[in-house]
Amino acid sequence: MPTLADVRNFARYHLVRRVVDHPARETELGVEPLGYDPDAYDAALARPRDGWRSDVVAEPTYQGRAYPIRRLRSGASTRSLLVLGGVHGNEQAGLLAIPAILDAYDAKRDALGPVELCVLTPVNPVGAAHLSRYNADGFDINRDFVRFETEEARAVRRVFDEVAPDLMISLHEGPQDATFMFTNRRVDEALARRLLTAMERGGTALATHDYFGRALSPPGYAPMGPSAWRLSQLWARTLQMKATGVWADERGVPEITLESGWRSTDRDARVRGHVDLVVAALERLAEGPL
Repeated sequence: MPTLADVRNFARYHLVRRVVDHPARETELGVEPLGYDPDAYDAALARPRDGWRSDVVAEPTYQGRAYPIRRLRSGASTRSLLVLGGVHGNEQAGLLAIPAILDAYDAKRDALGPVELCVLTPVNPVGAAHLSRYNADGFDINRDFVRFETEEARAVRRVFDEVAPDLMISLHEGPQDATFMFTNRRVDEALARRLLTAMERGGTALATHDYFGRALSPPGYAPMGPSAWRLSQLWARTLQMKATGVWADERGVPEITLESGWRSTDRDARVRGHVDLVVAALERLAEGPL
């Protein structure tokens, strides 16, 4: 039976867009940091890479300092994958996977020729720098895809419109002990199963339940069904809250939200699934339209 703390956490995560007024840390859910360094991270992404374009699309500020949101694009092509890293700043595996994802793309560039990879990261740079789910003003960015009050959500919208992706992947973490993916209604089950197989083959343990307690069959697969869709529409109308998956769905774009487990101290285990998912998605897009 849910405790009072469980109810409070549910309300904070799902019923309120602006939870606090600063990038507050949370300690009660057992999030294990992985050593993210914002300056080193941006410096690594800013360094010239052959065949890549890198630019800063927004710079939210906090306490007098600007924090860049960087976009990297592999070059124009016929199909595109948009990857979001660091929507929630305390979910570090998705952030730390980005350099490995870029390296993996470079290693397969010839085979992936028809596919452009566009990466936007960290989507919440202030939260990432302060190990917080929230941005400088205490907003959960992944609840702001109705009103677009945050600079960060507006940056995602702008890049999304410019790229017009065939598929979007958002890299997240959660309190469960293994990895699973939420998929919106535009993601075909066959694609989801293929991507899950690629992650499992790479050594990622797939969750049998999501963090709401829903049984997942096959393991790791949490699709949006009709009831969840209706609930998301009610959520948007009544509370003016919407996450990227629903927002992309309404624009006809498949979106996958990957959730690795943030309680593990094994950096490689947490990061690996994010890299394998993106690589497998790129390989599928290289074969033709979804």
